[in-house]
Amino acid sequence: MSYGKLEIRYPDGRLGAVDLLKRQMAIGRASDVDIPINDGQVSRRHAYLLCGPEGVRLVDLGSANGTFIGPNRLPAQQPIPLTDGAVVRMGQTLLRFVAAKGEVVAPAEPPAASAPSAPTALQHPETETAIKPPAAAPLAPAPAAPAFTPPPAPPPPTAEEPAEPAEPASAPGVPKAVSSYLKYLPPIYSDDDFMGRFLLIFENVLSPIERTVGNLHYYFDAQMAPPEMLPWLASWLGLALDERWPDDQRRALILAAVELYQWRGTRRGLSEFLRLYTGYTPQIVELGVGRRGATAADSFRFTVRITVPDPAQVDRSVVEAIIEAEKPAHMGYSLEIVAG
Repeated sequence: MSYGKLEIRYPDGRLGAVDLLKRQMAIGRASDVDIPINDGQVSRRHAYLLCGPEGVRLVDLGSANGTFIGPNRLPAQQPIPLTDGAVVRMGQTLLRFVAAKGEVVAPAEPPAASAPSAPTALQHPETETAIKPPAAAPLAPAPAAPAFTPPPAPPPPTAEEPAEPAEPASAPGVPKAVSSYLKYLPPIYSDDDFMGRFLLIFENVLSPIERTVGNLHYYFDAQMAPPEMLPWLASWLGLALDERWPDDQRRALILAAVELYQWRGTRRGLSEFLRLYTGYTPQIVELGVGRRGATAADSFRFTVRITVPDPAQVDRSVVEAIIEAEKPAHMGYSLEIVAG
């Protein structure tokens, strides 16, 4: 199912088009995105498209240089619906959205051989949002520049314009794509087909490392880090995570660790710790406070009562370990887990 297509004008003047066939498509400079754009002002993961029956929405991923529709910069992490013909600017690259049921822009009649004319390009969205069709074929990329997106199919031949011979098929095992690493070399190598394919070897090896480095900050986020990283993060805060805890509760404990340390040894700190584990706020009763007939021994004891729908779902040994770690050393306690 097609949700439409994007007509793209690259910074070097090349034109291309991409059919929107997936529910989510990433846009950026990275080699593993769905719509790669070789533009120094475009982030590695600049934005992505959300496609569905209700339409196509564009989400900026907090890019450094922003995403624009006309003069307006899109807010980060907010889906913005795209209308048919909307022109989006990312750096020096222009993209026009064509809805699946929209009318296709017809190409202009081919000019006479004695008066060739250069194809027109996408105009800047702040001055003109319409995309003028090229003279001979819609959005046909220049043959000299490396292509990062597959070009659209050429129009059928007419009586005045004979069909061009098909390009010979490449040898089996020889890739047709070129590496995005060409942009780091002098311009003299940009047209070298062998160099573009040769660099694919190094790009395939280094791309996983680049993705890891590009996402390194997620490893320090308790909500995003892989489960095997949680004990390492907890060690930075002096926490010893119990292996019996589910991952969601271990993440919540790491996020709340700084505040819990401020209230360690108090009723509030113990109550919050038990709430993180059980999901229910416990009732803590100090036996020697405000009770008639309380003995001196009662002043050093308290009762923890936790009311849950099913006491069998609460691991009593884990709760006791939490109380032992958080209570004052000289205090005794009793634990009650009741249904309610």
